[in-house]
Amino acid sequence: MRCLVFYKGLPVCLQLFALRSQMSKAKWMDDFNHDLLSFPPLIWVVQDFVQQTDDGETSQEWLHRLMTTHTRDNDDYDISLLSIFKHVDCHTLFLPATTKHLLSDLSRAKEEDLTLDYRRERDSLIQKLRVGLVPKEKNERPITGPELAGLLQILVDAANDGSLSQIPSRWAVFSQQLEDTATEDCLAFYEAELNAQLQRYAGEPVNAELLQGLHEAVKEKAEKLLEHLLLGLKDTMVTAAEALSREIFTKYHFLHEMNEKRIKLKLTESQHRVELETEETLGSLPLAMRSSELQVLLSRVVEDAVVKLTSVVGQLIADDMLQTQIKLLQSSVKKLRDSVTLKNSKALEEVMSAAASNAVEKFKQGTYNKEHQPRSQSMITRLISNGRADAVKVYVEESELAEEEASYEAYTALLMHRIEEEEKLVHKQNEELVKRVAKSKVEDLLERFRAKTDSSHLPLPRNDSDLVSRMSEEAEKCEQSYVEMLGDFSIYQTYTDHLKQLKTGMLATCQRRKQENVEAYTHEVEVPLKMAKQVIYISAGKYSTEFSVYQFVSL
Repeated sequence: MRCLVFYKGLPVCLQLFALRSQMSKAKWMDDFNHDLLSFPPLIWVVQDFVQQTDDGETSQEWLHRLMTTHTRDNDDYDISLLSIFKHVDCHTLFLPATTKHLLSDLSRAKEEDLTLDYRRERDSLIQKLRVGLVPKEKNERPITGPELAGLLQILVDAANDGSLSQIPSRWAVFSQQLEDTATEDCLAFYEAELNAQLQRYAGEPVNAELLQGLHEAVKEKAEKLLEHLLLGLKDTMVTAAEALSREIFTKYHFLHEMNEKRIKLKLTESQHRVELETEETLGSLPLAMRSSELQVLLSRVVEDAVVKLTSVVGQLIADDMLQTQIKLLQSSVKKLRDSVTLKNSKALEEVMSAAASNAVEKFKQGTYNKEHQPRSQSMITRLISNGRADAVKVYVEESELAEEEASYEAYTALLMHRIEEEEKLVHKQNEELVKRVAKSKVEDLLERFRAKTDSSHLPLPRNDSDLVSRMSEEAEKCEQSYVEMLGDFSIYQTYTDHLKQLKTGMLATCQRRKQENVEAYTHEVEVPLKMAKQVIYISAGKYSTEFSVYQFVSL
């Protein structure tokens, strides 16, 4: 099936050659040279292919059989693909390799990696090509490229003007492709050659007249190259030359503008160098430092920058222009000075921020609960007081450099606020520990209460008053145990909540025990009641009145 699909697409690839059999006889009876319509032999090479045929049919016979079945009539010609070529052959090539690694990229394959069948069939194809190569001739001499191009144009124009008008102009597409490709190649040559010429100047701007001369010389070379590429195609050459000229002008215009900008930049190079050196000097200042010390250093740096600029360009430009350049330099350096001042302010703020963070960390270390056990209120108060004092001491020592800053007081206030937040967090964490302990204690006490009031300690049924009294006594013991253990944390809401939870749990257990006591009483009297009912039912016939029945039951 793969071969049949490929075969059906073959006429599309050969439409130019099929013109020989699709032209009307009446149109080519005068001066047309029919010898030019003979075509070379065709070898269809099928790769990665193997097929078994019937009766020892060869690949050439198989192809001929398929091609003879694909014909159509046009005018008085019997059109067949076999009539297009003097000789048609088919050659198959087996798989070149059998491993995924080599099949994914055959460039890795060495000669010995190729399959034996592939090498044998490849060598046979090479030999067949060598033997069958015959140059195309006209008047006993080889046909040149322009002559062949002219022949193709004659064939396509004739087809479009006559019996094959439904096929678009292949020659126009071919010519356009040649024109586009040649233009792109010549433009790439122009850019590469001109860039190579300019590389001798190490990226520096060049004289405008010199640049113009280089442009003209390289442009002439590009135009000559275009003439060679489109030799014999006069109309195509004209349009391609115009397109190339436009593209080259655009490239040169851009290059010329860039060169002008480089010249202007070169004029201010000295000033920029001084600015860069000044910026480097300012960038090397050890920040953070006290603001008063920084201002002294900045004034000295600005003075040095003016001296450097004057010494470099003072003898090259007029005094008024020098003063203009100095003012520009001072304006630029002022921006750098302001930037350094801002950086120093930020650095001092970072110092204060880091000091505040270290102080807060010191507070955390002083109030950290290693045992993860709840602490009493008095202990927490003492730890917070000591931690606050240590934190303030750390902040004062580490932020001494910034004590002159206007924001120093604001950062101090922020530190106090952060310490207050940490104090709240300490209380919250302690409350969480209390909550965890209280929850565990409530669970233990409820389990203890259930154990002390189960049937092994309070057998059922029993007197209801006695049951309630015993359970109330055990509930008081559990509640007292909770208070003794967690009484120091009564200021926390979780203490009250869990005490309420304990009482609720014990009350639910008491209700359940009362219900179980009722069920136990019911179980005790169930058998006598059933027997009494049975006696009444049996004796109902002997006693005619309700009174006599009651009398009988009371006996």
